[in-house]
Amino acid sequence: MGATVFQTVRHLHRGRQSSAQLGEEHCRFGRWFGRRVRNHLQNVDLDPARDVFFGFDTNSLEVLELMKQRRVFTILDQVDPGIVHEDMVIEETKLWPGWQKFPDRMPQDYWNRRKAEWDLANLVLVNSEWSRQAIIKQGVPAEKIIVAPLAIDLSREHLPPPVEPDGTLKVLWLGNVFIGKGIQYLVEAAHLLKNQDIEFLLAGPLGIEEKVVQNFPANIKVLGRVTRDQLSRVYRQAHVFVLPTISDGFGVTQLEAMAHGLPVVVTPNCGRVVTDGKDGIVVPARNGRALADALARLNSDRELVREMSRNALKTICNYDLPSNARLICQIVRRERSRLGF
Repeated sequence: MGATVFQTVRHLHRGRQSSAQLGEEHCRFGRWFGRRVRNHLQNVDLDPARDVFFGFDTNSLEVLELMKQRRVFTILDQVDPGIVHEDMVIEETKLWPGWQKFPDRMPQDYWNRRKAEWDLANLVLVNSEWSRQAIIKQGVPAEKIIVAPLAIDLSREHLPPPVEPDGTLKVLWLGNVFIGKGIQYLVEAAHLLKNQDIEFLLAGPLGIEEKVVQNFPANIKVLGRVTRDQLSRVYRQAHVFVLPTISDGFGVTQLEAMAHGLPVVVTPNCGRVVTDGKDGIVVPARNGRALADALARLNSDRELVREMSRNALKTICNYDLPSNARLICQIVRRERSRLGF
């Protein structure tokens, strides 16, 4: 109950916190939570030949220290690309002045806590090759990192038919609207496509300045924040999903979009789900022209949209929760054997 209250309060105050304050809060909560779990596990009989500890970054340091003493195999889930992501967001803020408040940096204690966890864990699990390369740059040995994608709760019988992209091509963005997700390049693409029969649906909380939103081209429709129970309705309004992210640990919205039959236009700076030309299009990050060209191609070839939609509904079947659990278990068994546990 204490953890739930803490996280709720943090969520309510997040928009008013600086990165420094948010990092301090992450560390404070991580220490509190880690000590509670450690104190509990101190009284639990653990078998190093059988048991595995799985924890999330910034919340696991105290437990990892105990598990190392007790020779229990440990996996740390690293949910984002770390300081590489922070560096890129700050670069983008400088490139696009006036779009959003210039972010400060997470405090050094935050990064120190993460590094200490990386050092203690037997394995560090990330959800994308993009994150793998990012944390290698931050000093994590490559042989210590395993990659497993995210998954969604999926029932095959509930998958919809492929989309029918008749009329104006509807292109959906869903998620936090800020420069780390590449909104500036979507707007750039929308300007380039203003004479084509394409409408952009922008769903999610706004994290950019209002004066920027007021200058959006007329082909962008701002839907605002949507609740979880509204997601399916929003996806069903669209023919194509777009995720022009600058940096992302995975980007689970691309799975949700595919589960609704939407081809996905995405950058390589997140989880590799899309097969270029088959169930979507992969475009370079930070390139509004390439994004516009991809969407223009789909607008001019509606049969390609239909084909990609059919393929997206096949692709998503590889990202269900049972398949994901089996994959992680296979990786853990292999790595335990390799490391002699």
